[in-house]
Amino acid sequence: MKVPRILLISMLMVFLLCACQAAPAQPDLSASSGSPSQQAPSPSASQEAPGPLPEQTEGQETQQPSAPQQSEPEPEPEPEPQPEPEPEPEPEPEPEPQPEPEPESQPEPQPEPEPEPEPVQPPQNQNSTLHILMYHDVIQEEASSCNDWTTTTDQLREDLQWLKDHGYTTLLPSELAGGAPLPDKAVMITFDDGYASNYRLAFPILKEFGAKAVISLITRRMEDGNPNFLTWDMCREMADSGLVEFGSHTRDHHGGGDPRGIQRSKGESREDYLQRILPDLQSSIDLIETQLGREVLFFAYPHGQTEPWANDFLHEHFSVTVTTRHGAADISGGLYDLPRYNINPKQPPGKFLPQ
Repeated sequence: MKVPRILLISMLMVFLLCACQAAPAQPDLSASSGSPSQQAPSPSASQEAPGPLPEQTEGQETQQPSAPQQSEPEPEPEPEPQPEPEPEPEPEPEPEPQPEPEPESQPEPQPEPEPEPEPVQPPQNQNSTLHILMYHDVIQEEASSCNDWTTTTDQLREDLQWLKDHGYTTLLPSELAGGAPLPDKAVMITFDDGYASNYRLAFPILKEFGAKAVISLITRRMEDGNPNFLTWDMCREMADSGLVEFGSHTRDHHGGGDPRGIQRSKGESREDYLQRILPDLQSSIDLIETQLGREVLFFAYPHGQTEPWANDFLHEHFSVTVTTRHGAADISGGLYDLPRYNINPKQPPGKFLPQ
């Protein structure tokens, strides 16, 4: 006969219960007496007793349930090994800075030649037109006695009156060289050669009108004591007035032959030219400055003839140079080689200058 399933379940439960207790009580086996087919229920059991055991065949002993053996507590399961954390990636090494290439050595700069002084430029939106009048000798006779290079005292007075009536302002070379802005109607009066009449006849008229003028001297004629030319005492008096300044017209290179003025001779070498002309120009400058105690800023080309070989010297020693070329001067291009109007009784200022 098969053991009932419920009995097997009950026995398994009792076994498990006993295994969970620390000191399980041994069941009293003596209490179960009698025939193997019958078993008294335990009075203290809370659950219902299991049903009667199934009958056994003859000769088959009744199997008693073996007391449950105390089982050792199951060991706690070992914790599963945690995977080792992956090592953090090492930071990539920063690239070493590349050394800056050494700058290429530059060749040492060669000293530049000193530039020529820049010409005086008038401020923008201001007048740059200068009218330059050219006189030479002055006489008291009638105008009919005059040539193209002579004027009369009456004509000079009329000229200055015309300039005054039309709002013209007379200027000196030092004012131009100083960069003073030009008035709207600017005029410069010049006398060439240094005639004695410039002091005896013209200077009183200049003072009468408060007009300014510049006189260019041929100093050799003053050294020789020529009575038709100025003396140093005359020049000092006019210079002290503040109305008159003096410039150079060379020492002794005003000849009208070949070459004219400071021009080079035909076939003359540059070296020979400079040895012939430059000492003459330097001598005139030194003499004027020594006698008058004032810097020489003005140069009038003899016969109006320019010479490129003399430019370096002239630009170094003078601030203003003038020619005999006809016309108004535009000083926005500088103060060298300026044109002039030749004035005489037939050609008064009113013929050329705007009113």
